[in-house]
Amino acid sequence: MKKWLRVFSFVLVVVGLFAGYYVYSMFSFLGSVNANKPFSNGENLLTTAKWEGTEQVNILIMGVDSRNKDEKPRSDTMLLASIDPVSKQIALFSIMRDTYVNIPDHGQHKINAAFANGGPELLIDTVQQFLKTEIHYYVATDFVGFAKIVDAIGGIDVNVQEDMIHADDGVNDINLRAGQQHLSGYQALQYVRYRGGVRADFDRTERQREMVKLVVNEMKTPSQLIKLPTILKEVKPYVQTNLGGDDLFKLAALGLKLDTANMKTEQLPQDDALSETTNMYGEAILWPDIEATRSFFHETVQGGASTDTADAGTAGGGSRQTTTQPQESSQPQTPAAQSGPVVTVSGEYVNLRTKPTTDSAVIGKVYEGQDLTLIEKLDGWYYIKTPDGMYGYVSASLVTE
Repeated sequence: MKKWLRVFSFVLVVVGLFAGYYVYSMFSFLGSVNANKPFSNGENLLTTAKWEGTEQVNILIMGVDSRNKDEKPRSDTMLLASIDPVSKQIALFSIMRDTYVNIPDHGQHKINAAFANGGPELLIDTVQQFLKTEIHYYVATDFVGFAKIVDAIGGIDVNVQEDMIHADDGVNDINLRAGQQHLSGYQALQYVRYRGGVRADFDRTERQREMVKLVVNEMKTPSQLIKLPTILKEVKPYVQTNLGGDDLFKLAALGLKLDTANMKTEQLPQDDALSETTNMYGEAILWPDIEATRSFFHETVQGGASTDTADAGTAGGGSRQTTTQPQESSQPQTPAAQSGPVVTVSGEYVNLRTKPTTDSAVIGKVYEGQDLTLIEKLDGWYYIKTPDGMYGYVSASLVTE
């Protein structure tokens, strides 16, 4: 009996030491990635919501292309994970990087420019405004960090649907052959970066959602959970997040219960809520039907009827609409939405601003006699569209209806 007690005591000590090391590794990881902010410029405040543990939680995952040190990095990948703690359902949305939206204090740009202008903080503000939802947590990593994550779990099995060949800079070239194979971190990075093929970025975001699903399923296995301290140590230098210790434990406990096999994976804006066009500078953009995109997002996370984009006739190069209907919204309308009240500039010139305040940034000017399309009236301000396609706020006192 004493022998068994000694054995049992030894086992308890070993388990206690391992648990202590496990907890220490988590807190050490979070302390480092919260203090280290390689992607923030310090100009924007973080405006995430507090998660109590029982309501829907939204996590924004940002993949950053920071290879060119002479340029501001943009968010090459934007994935929004929405988790319901009650139903244990998870929905994963990839946000198309060329989506043309209003970026707070910067006017209209492709959504990936938000990260370049204000880091994770400004991108979070932009997504919250775009989708009318709250973001609770974010995780940002660059190309190296993503490859390290995949390598840390021992690689990932993927069925590559086609040959993927693309010459880049000699270091980040893409060279994958079609077929079922076990990808290293470097190869997995090639897989999610490739933009060739007929559907280009649409297929790429689909592969990114697929990769996240594969990694999440792998991370739930007992062998990977045991390796978690080693995995965290490997990726620590390449990750930035606002997750705290309590947050991570709550999410980890929830993650083990999630129905990842039935994870919903969707694209935002969905194909029937976007128009492929160009902006006033000749850049190729995706112009969203904002209200339709918001409705689709909220219906999906609330368990409403939704169809994966791969099943909606898009995988075979299905058609996308070229126009959308006018919306009563303080965000951009489609180029086709030309109808609406017209106001005329009465002052010599009027500043076009990002917000309805005199201390907000000036993004352009409109001049006496110009006709502007009125979108929305606010207290002393009009939200308008100029003849050359810019949107912004003008003082109501300097225009006439």
